[in-house]
Parts: sequence; C-alpha cells; structure tokens
Amino acid sequence: MKVEQNKKAIDETLEQICSHALFIHSNTHTRLLRYLVEKAILGEDLKEYTIGSDLFGIDYSIDKNNGTVRSYMYKLRKKVAAYYESAKPINDIVFHLEKGQYNLSFLSSKEYQSSINKEESYFKISKQTLLTATLSVAGSLLLFFIILHFSRKPNILWEPYFIKGANNLIVVSDQFTVTQKLEDGLRHAVLYGDINNNKDLLNYNQKHPDIHLKNTDYTIMSKMAPYGIKILTEWFISNQSSYNLQLESNLTYDDVRENNILFIGQYKTMNISNSLFLKNSKMFSTYRDGFKYANNNEEKIYNTRFKENGKLEYAMVSYKPIESGKMAFYFVSNNDIGVLATLRKFTDKDWLKGFEKQLPKNSKTFNALFEVSGLQRTDVSCELVELETFNN
Repeated sequence: MKVEQNKKAIDETLEQICSHALFIHSNTHTRLLRYLVEKAILGEDLKEYTIGSDLFGIDYSIDKNNGTVRSYMYKLRKKVAAYYESAKPINDIVFHLEKGQYNLSFLSSKEYQSSINKEESYFKISKQTLLTATLSVAGSLLLFFIILHFSRKPNILWEPYFIKGANNLIVVSDQFTVTQKLEDGLRHAVLYGDINNNKDLLNYNQKHPDIHLKNTDYTIMSKMAPYGIKILTEWFISNQSSYNLQLESNLTYDDVRENNILFIGQYKTMNISNSLFLKNSKMFSTYRDGFKYANNNEEKIYNTRFKENGKLEYAMVSYKPIESGKMAFYFVSNNDIGVLATLRKFTDKDWLKGFEKQLPKNSKTFNALFEVSGLQRTDVSCELVELETFNN
C-alpha cells in the first residue's frame, strides 16, 4: 500500500483505534502505536534499541538486556489483533505488527486476510508438526530412560547390595599377632599360622608353656586390603551405594545378622566367617594353601604351585544367603593376588553378564573356583575352573 496517497486515511484509522476501549485507558500502548505509525510513514527501519532510547529513555549501557520494549511490543500486538477481531477496518487500511518484528506495516483488508489465513495455515501445520515432534521426542526419551535404567541396573548378584537403604558390611581379613620373648629379653611381634584369636593363643600357651606368647593390641593385613577396598569403593560409588567396614577379628554374629556381608582375604585368618564360608558346599573344602574338590568319585587338589614363569594359585568366590535374609559374598584366597583378580572380575559389568549365563535360571547361589596366575598384580590371568550351583 502506498503510504503517500493514504496519509489522511492512516491518521483516521489511528484515531479510530486509539479511541477504542482496548486503548483508551492504556496510555503506554497508545503512545507506542502512534510512534510506530509515525515511523512507518517516514519509512524508518526500527530496532529495539531505537524504540527504547527514543520513546522510553532507556539507557542500554546500564542494562543491554533490558526487556521493556519486547514486553510492550508483545502486548501491543495482542491488543491490535484483538481490535481487528471485534472491529472492521476503516478506509481499507489495517495496521499490522508481524511477530518478531518492530516495524508496523499498512495492509489492505485483502492483504491482511491473506496474511491471517497464511498464519492460521502455518499454525495448523506447526501444531501438527509440534505434536508429532513431541511424541517422537517423548518416545526417544522413554527409550533413553529405559536403556539408562537397565544399563544402570546392577547384575542380579549385586542387587541386594545396591538397593536403596541396604546395610552392607565389608569384612577384611586380618592376621592375629602375638609377641614372643626372645634371647635379648625384649618382646617381638611374631605371626603363627595356627593362632588366629585369643582361644587359639590360650591353647597354644597350654601346649607350649615355655614360650609365653602374649597377644598385641593390633593386627596386620596383606597388600590385598587397600587394593581390594579401592576396587570395591569405586564399584559401590558407581552403583550409588555405600558400605561399612569391619575387620574379621572384630566381626560379631550381630554384624552378620544385620548386614549383607562381603568378605575379602584369607580363609586361614577367618574366625566367625569360618562357620559360614563353604558351609553349603558338597564339593569344596579348604585344603592346605588352597582347596579340595570332590564330586562323586572324582577328587582334585588345587593348591598353590610355583612355575617357571610365576606362581599359580587359586581363589574361591562364594555367594550365598545367610540366616537373616541377607546375602554374603566371599572373595577368598591365601594369596592376595587371587582376591584382587576375582574382585576385578566381579566388578566388571561385561564379564558379569557372561558369568551369569553359566548359572542355571533357578540358581544364583554358587561356589566358584578360579585359577589365577601372573607375575604382577595388574597383569594376571583369572580363569574359572570349577563351579558348584544351588537351587534357590
């Protein structure tokens, strides 16, 4: 529409709109509309900054993100649109404020109607597209959370330890220490393989009254303890769970009744744990520095052996329910490398998936014997050699 030929008609339209009930009590929006019409007649290209500075005296050096103009323009568009819904255009001139723009344009009734039809058509398409997109995104999010849920869901063996509010106790084997009076008259700390508690010490002293052993106020642990706790700490944290810590020498039956138990260490230093470890087994028993396997008429001995390229040893992983409805996990070897190697296996999600497939569907309770070899603690071979399972 040619503005020069319709200046009078534009002024009449402006006054007609400003006298409408939508504008008569809104000085700010009336003032803004008059300003936009004036600038449109002059053909000036308006920006938010220009309107804010000229009309409202806004200093954008103080606040570059001042949203006053955006707010007023949004409300003005609503008022103008509401006006044309209730009143017919006069002089065949329509004031049009396009969304996202600051310039006002003059349209004929035909041009305005065409613009409205176009916007409505666009809205319908957008609404349908939005609905499709929303459903698509919702489906994708649902799939994502399902995958996330199952990827985070722990292996079934670990579920009792990782459910919310689970009471977990990691028990670390420790060696009972005693002191012996030597020739220099001083007492020195010593270790006896057959003295693991005060009762053992009393029996030993009765059999050897000339030695006079006394217990110390401390115990000792192998290198397995710090390395094993590090592995388990990372595993529990990654599964959003926690645990308490106890030494085998201080373990009580109340501890066993109240917690899921996870034992790491040597069976020769067990006290209370000795009454639970392999209690359910019909095939395995401890034997010297390893284990004995007996099934029907077959018997095998798995003891530590020394080879040209290193040491071959054995570790037992036992998983079983205990009397309180809790679960117990035992990672046992008389050599720390065996404990660490099996801990790494059972805290590896991919390896656990393969191991679980070896268990019968109705059985998650087992005793598993592993052969472990290697020259270094971080470079070891750990292979399953015998497996005993139980019906749940």
